[in-house]
Amino acid sequence: MRILLTTLNAKYIHVNLALRYLRACCRDLPHTFILDEFTINDHPEHIAAAIYRYQPDMVAFSCYIWNSAPTLAVAAILKKVRPDLLVLCGGPEVSFDTAAFLAQNPQVDLVITGEGEIPFRALMEQLAGRQHPQAGSRQEPLLASIARPAAERFAPGPVPDPAAIPGLAWRRGGEVVVNPPAPLPRNLDAIPFPYQEDLEAAGNDLRQRTVYYETSRGCPFACGFCLSSTTEGLRYFSLKRVRDDLERLLTAGVREIKFVDRTFNANKKRALAIWEFLLSRRPRARFYFEIAGDRLDEEMLAFLDQVPPGLFQFEIGVQTIDAGVNALCNRRQDWTRLAANTLRLREAGSIRLHLDLIAGLPGETYAGVGKSFDAVAALKPHEIQLGFLKLLKGTSLRARAGEFGYLFLDRPPYEVLASSTITYEEMLRLHSVETLLRHYGNSHLADHALGYLAATAFGGSCFTLYETMAAWWEARGLLRRGHSQRDLFEFLAAFAAGLAGPAGMARPAAPGEPYLEEPGGKLEAGHPTPPGAVRPERFYPLTARQLDRFYQLLKFDFLCRDRSRNFPGWVPPSPLTGEERANYMARITAPRSIEKYMPGLAKEAPANLRRHGFIELFPCHPERPEQDDPTLAFFYYGPQGPRAEVYYLHTLPPAV
Repeated sequence: MRILLTTLNAKYIHVNLALRYLRACCRDLPHTFILDEFTINDHPEHIAAAIYRYQPDMVAFSCYIWNSAPTLAVAAILKKVRPDLLVLCGGPEVSFDTAAFLAQNPQVDLVITGEGEIPFRALMEQLAGRQHPQAGSRQEPLLASIARPAAERFAPGPVPDPAAIPGLAWRRGGEVVVNPPAPLPRNLDAIPFPYQEDLEAAGNDLRQRTVYYETSRGCPFACGFCLSSTTEGLRYFSLKRVRDDLERLLTAGVREIKFVDRTFNANKKRALAIWEFLLSRRPRARFYFEIAGDRLDEEMLAFLDQVPPGLFQFEIGVQTIDAGVNALCNRRQDWTRLAANTLRLREAGSIRLHLDLIAGLPGETYAGVGKSFDAVAALKPHEIQLGFLKLLKGTSLRARAGEFGYLFLDRPPYEVLASSTITYEEMLRLHSVETLLRHYGNSHLADHALGYLAATAFGGSCFTLYETMAAWWEARGLLRRGHSQRDLFEFLAAFAAGLAGPAGMARPAAPGEPYLEEPGGKLEAGHPTPPGAVRPERFYPLTARQLDRFYQLLKFDFLCRDRSRNFPGWVPPSPLTGEERANYMARITAPRSIEKYMPGLAKEAPANLRRHGFIELFPCHPERPEQDDPTLAFFYYGPQGPRAEVYYLHTLPPAV
């Protein structure tokens, strides 16, 4: 048979690990396996056409919350033009409420639930005309736990005996049958290396993609919102197997590996062993790990201090700092230790840190989300993800939805709309905050200016800054369209102008009340606040000096990003004359000055620095904006990256 294994990835650069496991487990069977991947941005009609041209006998889809709707659309098209085509679905989205899924989707013939290696292998053996051996009679340990049926039972249809395949859901006339689950593979080393065919293929496009890899299955925690809570215990690939696999991938030139272990550092000894191996290879690749930040101890932190910059990225799930909310989620977390460890990693500066928050957790209020947001922002991670609770099939929080008053989407991604402690309006506000966080915070577009604005106008609360700015955007219809980088600077400059004035608002504005307008904090009657655009309880109006300092910092951030020198109208004029700037440029691009002040540019020709560099004088050091400390900054716009390389030259003698 011709078996097509496929999925719709979120992005082209992603690769689907599950499909490769299935292919690897059946290499010895007399089927032709074709693996092709699409994305959720492809049109279902185009995907169906591509699959049709392969002329498969069966198509197997890997299904997740982000791709189930377009996947079913593709399957429906294929069934219309190829009624004989066998359509199989597997993956987390179809592993729960499976009978209802099959009943509602006649275009799907079969479903495999849970981990797919054992049931898929059994299905492929049946379709190849083989019979299962007695348990334990095969050399292959992966399937040793599948017993031969007590009697030979054959059902009409394309699969000779679907009732004998554990974990399979199928149709018997008008009835949906869901077989008992398959046993979990216990000896993970028996699962073959999944990327052999990719590495042997001409072109080896894994070098340009994100390769997903796992060293374990399961999780030591049982968080009520996570699918990992549906299985008990942790199972590991052996360290030898992990080292061998990683060696093959790195030798093949893979540049980006994302470990999908739910808690990579659940076992300290294993985590250190794998990290040590990776460092010993001196790789050019990048590695991503999802870790529990509070499970790092001094030995692990001391080792991580040695990691070269850019090699590792850690994703740390904070979700909330509220111990009571965590308890309702059956979740354990030592926030104090997590925060201290994150600060330690941040100060070391070599590991990129991505911290997650979830809005909509049981018992958490809007103010509680803001408190968690500010606590995480104070750690200054490289990225904060403000996510929204999804009540996934099979999780305990979904089963307890009524207890917490949840209103949620009844289709993927099953996102929470409101609960007994947070309203729909408040969730909409948080979505707006998340939009502004992506535009400004996680892009680091204007870190210096935003940090100063949060400290001076919002009492240090980044959350209050973002919610106020989100309301300002909503009032102008800015949230519903795309914007250029230059637009984002313009909006931030105008927003800050609107914070300058004689007094802040003492309470949230109600719909219909006047809304703060720029310039100068003028309150214009007749400009109503739109529903949901609630003002913070208080902001501190910017003085003229503070507003000027903000614009200086925004100018610095703008120069870090924009090499055009086509300055917007809000940019303060330069204190340097053209002659002074030319003199400074000549002096600092002399070889001795480059070596002293800009050693990172020592290999660049002076003429190149003059051609691609720019000098500006600021009234303060951008890292210490509260102090008056005139500082020269040299911006070098080389060929690499979207940001300029910046060198501070405040010790340089005056130009002559």
